[in-house]
Order: sequence, then C-alpha cells, then structure tokens
Amino acid sequence: MDFTKLNIEFANMQTIISKYNKIISLINTKIKDNSREITRFEAKMKNTKNKLEKDLIHSYVTSIKCENDFLESLIKEERENESANAKPV
Repeated sequence: MDFTKLNIEFANMQTIISKYNKIISLINTKIKDNSREITRFEAKMKNTKNKLEKDLIHSYVTSIKCENDFLESLIKEERENESANAKPV
C-alpha cells in the first residue's frame, strides 16, 4: 500500500494544529499583557491631577478592556467548540 498521500495529509494536519496552538498561545499572552497595562495605567490615572491626562488614560484603558473582552470571548468560544466536538454522539 502507498501511504504517501496519507502521510502528507497527516503532516498538513500537524502543521495546522501547531499553528492553531501558537495563535491561542499568542492570544493568551496578549490578554495577560493587556491586563498588566490596565493595572499600570489605572494606577497612573489615580496618581495624576491633570484632567486631560486622566481622560486620555481612561479612554486608553477602556479600549484595552474592550480588546481583552473580545480576545477572551474568542478563547471561550474555542473552548466551547472543542468541548462540543469532544463529546461522543
């Protein structure tokens, strides 16, 4: 039997899975980095007396929180898809 096509498809699947895992890892890293940024800027916002600077920091923190919410929803959706696919029918 000739398994070359099967081996090629298996190698392609492994490549896709490794890319998927890398993307998930990057998303998780971005969420952690954003959380650190939020904490840092919220502390800075509390310590500044400049109204304009507070408003700008607040806008920036709000945008980072929205980005985190979006990324977390992506991760949550993927986990739900994985658990739905893993259940026996």
